[in-house]
Amino acid sequence: MGILLGIAIGYPAFVLLARPRPVDPTPTPTLTTTQPAQPTTTTSAVEVVTTTTAFGSTSTAPVVPTYLVWSSGGLDPAFTTALLAAFPQASVFKGGVVELVGETGLIPLDALAGQLPGLGPGSVALGESSAALRRAQVGDTLALASGSVEVVAVVPDSEIGAAEIVFARDDPNLPFTIDRFALVTTDLPRADFEGQVRSFPTGPGGVRIRAEGETPWLRHGDAVIPQVFVKEALGEFSYTNLRGAGFTPDPAWVDGNIVRSQVPILGEVVCHRIVTEMLTSALGRLVDEGLSHLVDPTSFAGCFDPRYIRTAAGQHVGVSRHAWGAAVDINAAQNPLGSLGTQDPRLIAAMVDAGFTWGGEWLVPDPMHFEYAG
Repeated sequence: MGILLGIAIGYPAFVLLARPRPVDPTPTPTLTTTQPAQPTTTTSAVEVVTTTTAFGSTSTAPVVPTYLVWSSGGLDPAFTTALLAAFPQASVFKGGVVELVGETGLIPLDALAGQLPGLGPGSVALGESSAALRRAQVGDTLALASGSVEVVAVVPDSEIGAAEIVFARDDPNLPFTIDRFALVTTDLPRADFEGQVRSFPTGPGGVRIRAEGETPWLRHGDAVIPQVFVKEALGEFSYTNLRGAGFTPDPAWVDGNIVRSQVPILGEVVCHRIVTEMLTSALGRLVDEGLSHLVDPTSFAGCFDPRYIRTAAGQHVGVSRHAWGAAVDINAAQNPLGSLGTQDPRLIAAMVDAGFTWGGEWLVPDPMHFEYAG
C-alpha cells in the first residue's frame, strides 16, 4: 500500500498525469472556478484559478496549460531533441506493445513508458480497466514475453492516458523504444507555441498538437478510443503464429465474437457481431434515404483482419482495430490512405451516428476507414 500511495502522490511529476491544478492551502472541501488572468504587459496562456472553500475563503494560483504533441509512427529523433532543448518542462513518452503470456497464447497490451516516481526496472503500473480485465492487483507478477514484472500500482485510467501497462522510461529492459508523444507545459500563447514547434524538423509524418479539453486522451492516437476500452466492449484475445504483421487469434474468441453476415448494400461481411449490428444500422439508413449509391460494394476492402500496425521500419506500434473485426474499409479504391478522399458527408454522418469514427480526419488521413468508437 505504501508503494501504491507513493506512486499515486508522485504522479504529477509524470507530466502525462499532471493536469495543472492549483493547490488549496486548506484541507477543507473546495469548489473550483476558472477566471481569466489579469492583463499584463506580456501575452501569456496562463490562467488564474480562484479556489473557494466550503467556508467562503479563497485562494488563487496560476495554471499553465499542457499541450500534447505527437506524430504517426513516433516522434522523429531530431524533433525530440529540438523540443526538449526549447521547452524544459517537456516530457517525452515511449509507447508500443508488450505481450502478456496467456493460457492459449500471447495477449497484446497497449504500453507506455515515462518518468514515474516509484517505478523502476522490473516494476509496472496498470490502469484500472487493464487490471480489472485480468483480475490483477498490487503485488502480482505478470509473465511477459520479454520477462516477468511486478505490479506496484493500479491507477485510474485517466491518469495514464488509458494505457494498459506503464513502465519506467529508464528501464534497461524496456521492450519498446519508439518515442510516441510529448507533453509540454508552457505559458506561451497557443499560436506562438505551435509556430515554434512546427519549425522543428518533424520527419515525414508531421505532428499534431492538442490542448487539454480538445481531446479526451492526451496521448498519441488521440482520435480513437484507447485499446483497453475496445477490449472491454469487444473482448480480449490472445494469439499465436505471429508472422510479419499477421497472427492467429484464439479460436474460442473468434467463435464467440466474429460472425459472417449479410448487411445492406455490401452483402456478406465478416466482422465482430457488435460492429455488424452498427454497420447494418448505418447502411440500412442509407438504403432508407435512397443513398445506396454512396457505397460501392465492389470497393469494400474488408473488416476482420488480425494483424499489427507496423512502422516503415517494421516495428509493431499497435494492434489494428481490424484484428477485433471493429473497422471497415469502404470505397477503398477511391479513398486511399494518405489522401483527402471522396467520401460523401452523408455516408460519413450515417457511420458516425451508428457509432463509428472516420479516419479521414486523422493526422495521416485514412478516408476509407471507419472504426468502432464506443
